[in-house]
Amino acid sequence: MGPLLALGHDWQRQRAVLRDGRSKPPPLVAAGLDVGFDPSAGRTLGMGGLAVIFGHFPPGLRELLSLARARLHLGPDQARELDPVLNARLLAMWAWLPTRHQDVYLEFDRATGVCQVWLIGPGEATEQIVAEPDDEEAAHELLAEDFLDGLVLNGSGGWGGEAGLERLIGQYGLRPLLVAAQIADFLERHGKEPHLALAAAQMRWRELSTSDERPWANLVGNEHPWTLLQLGRLALRLGLMRAARAMLSANPAAEWSPVAWFDLGQVDEALDDLPAAETAFARYAAARPGDPDAWRRLLFCRLRLNRAAIADETLRRYRAAGGTDNELAERWLGTVCRGRLRLHERTVIAAWCEARLGHALAATAAANRLVEEFGVRHGAGRIAALADALRLLVRHQGLADADADAVARVVLLALPLGADPHRGEAPPTVANCMAAATTAVADWWDWCERGGPPPRLDEPALASLARLAAG
Repeated sequence: MGPLLALGHDWQRQRAVLRDGRSKPPPLVAAGLDVGFDPSAGRTLGMGGLAVIFGHFPPGLRELLSLARARLHLGPDQARELDPVLNARLLAMWAWLPTRHQDVYLEFDRATGVCQVWLIGPGEATEQIVAEPDDEEAAHELLAEDFLDGLVLNGSGGWGGEAGLERLIGQYGLRPLLVAAQIADFLERHGKEPHLALAAAQMRWRELSTSDERPWANLVGNEHPWTLLQLGRLALRLGLMRAARAMLSANPAAEWSPVAWFDLGQVDEALDDLPAAETAFARYAAARPGDPDAWRRLLFCRLRLNRAAIADETLRRYRAAGGTDNELAERWLGTVCRGRLRLHERTVIAAWCEARLGHALAATAAANRLVEEFGVRHGAGRIAALADALRLLVRHQGLADADADAVARVVLLALPLGADPHRGEAPPTVANCMAAATTAVADWWDWCERGGPPPRLDEPALASLARLAAG
């Protein structure tokens, strides 16, 4: 016999749509049903309300039945809010099992004490797994792994925090998903101390260390994707980039966590695979369009790829997400001054940033701030004197003081004065540096849509700066 709430009912059909969709259904949902009888229509169902139950997910079928029989273990105030559900004769519940892509559907009859359970899905197919109370223990064993997976994969609200995870591990052992949940918890609470998460990982995978990436990569294909996701995030924070990439790129990241795309983008950037990094950051931005960091990282990546044409739209999305130009200027100043960028990447970034963020650079990262950053290596006084000489040169060409400052900023940002050369590029020559600075100023001039030729930089000050940058 099938459920009282037939699979063709709107509530069941809505749940079926969620099961087949790209996003997971709410993990635990309860409904109240009242049974009636109409002489002409026979048995009827009255709908007493439908509610998502937050903060609960049972570790097994036994616990799901206990939730149903004990009025969801809700306190008096919570219970009053769910009166239409809890005061009905029948309590119906859907519990989402993500590894099966199925729902456990339960109907508990308070009048008779009978509880029946079905597996529903994918789609609208149904299979009854518990017909009578005597079958509950066998059904619990059948679904034990699936419920435990659901507890972890449906979100941290069901774990019960650090103490809850320790209890679950004490009860069920060092199961990979539970250890992965511990890793996720440590990374969330102690992000700057990844060794704590590593110690938890080594309780299950003793061969993992910071000295050899192979044991990490060997887990790919042998563990659940969500487990690999957490291990990949840990490897990233430990600086094990190739292991992190192997684990994160093996994941259907959008299914388990959009943050995986962000982490994969960071890994691809660190490994200098900028097209892959752009793809990963774009996917994260599509999943989390309200996160300004998504658009900031995507914007910087696109500029490094010399995709300035699409950068304007990316900047617009960054601003729409609440990102500020001042924050962008500060972040990029730090990256350009300390990051190991290729010379042509510096050229594009210097020109575009000054053209689009000149007001923010002038306010938060003015030329004297750049002088301070670069002066750590070359002497602030020497850099300042050369920057002043550049300003004087362009003023003599008829440029206003603000434009003279802009030229100095573009040149200083375009030259690798504060960082080592990119590992994939030979140290630049003086001629390379002078050409990069000249190109950056010309591009800035064009992007600002100024008329006439750009300022000329044929001055000994530029050659001196280029010699400093070339080492």
